[in-house]
Amino acid sequence: MKKIVSLIFIILIMALNTSCSKNRDEFGETYQTIRVSFNQNTEHPQYLAMKKFGEEFEKRTNGRYKIKIYPNGVLGSQNNTVEFIRTGALQMAIVPSSSAEVYETDFAIVGAPYLYEGIDHMSRAVQAGVYDDLFKMTHPYNFEVETIYTAGERNVYAKKPIETVEDLEGQIIRVNDSPTYIEMTKLMGGNGAVMSQSEVYTALQQGVVDAAENSELVYRDFKNYEVAPYYAYTKHIVHPDVVIASLEFLNSLNEDDRKIYDELIKESSKYEFELFSQKIEEAKKEIQGSGVTFSYPDVEALRQKVLPLTEKIANQSDTTKKVYESINELRER
Repeated sequence: MKKIVSLIFIILIMALNTSCSKNRDEFGETYQTIRVSFNQNTEHPQYLAMKKFGEEFEKRTNGRYKIKIYPNGVLGSQNNTVEFIRTGALQMAIVPSSSAEVYETDFAIVGAPYLYEGIDHMSRAVQAGVYDDLFKMTHPYNFEVETIYTAGERNVYAKKPIETVEDLEGQIIRVNDSPTYIEMTKLMGGNGAVMSQSEVYTALQQGVVDAAENSELVYRDFKNYEVAPYYAYTKHIVHPDVVIASLEFLNSLNEDDRKIYDELIKESSKYEFELFSQKIEEAKKEIQGSGVTFSYPDVEALRQKVLPLTEKIANQSDTTKKVYESINELRER
């Protein structure tokens, strides 16, 4: 069945690619469609940022390009999406940074634990061009990382209060299926339990896990606050997603259009970070009246406990060392 579904997606993408190279508008002018794959809904900050980018790019290029975003994962899994980008069947996509890490292991540094003070710190790093050399390292695989969007700051929420670092000791915490997350949780004093986000509510309710970790948006949207009313700002991860583009598409842009594209894609990242921060505040206000208690354990103490893992990731190459040093230089003093 999986093979049949994958084949259907491949046929769909091939059909899109055949029909999308050039189109005509109502006035008979030709334009190229930039097709973007995205696995979240149309209210997500990343969707809104990409939509704004597309509108501005269309305007600045006098309608020579129009963007079409396919949300809700309708074009298949994120792993398949990267392959479609590599072949040129799709022009752009928004995927987790771990998707780029599959092809270039140095991308592990982008989402390393306790690398950032918060969302603003990561945004400053993007705007300062800290990752620019890293972005081009996927060229041998026929795609380029264009910028970073955030999926929020990940914090621990639990059935019991977590007010100090010691309160994490022995806690069974749901994490993503990632060796880094499991090791990070162990260093923080807990034990990582891998499961999908959709299973977390029941697992918390039944006591299979003591806690979980994610952004305020996920905490609200999955109603996890109903069974884990204590949200602790451990600030262990600022979650990065990446915008990727096909080299075939990028190489088709003329010099002027590429300059406009690069300018707008960076602006879109800044907008997405700002919008995500607004959405977080909205989510917090919505759940504050539901009996949620927010706490603030010693983040620096946690950072020191996880530092061996962070430095291990940072020291895996000259590129990751440079990124790590540059990000530390952007810390607020």
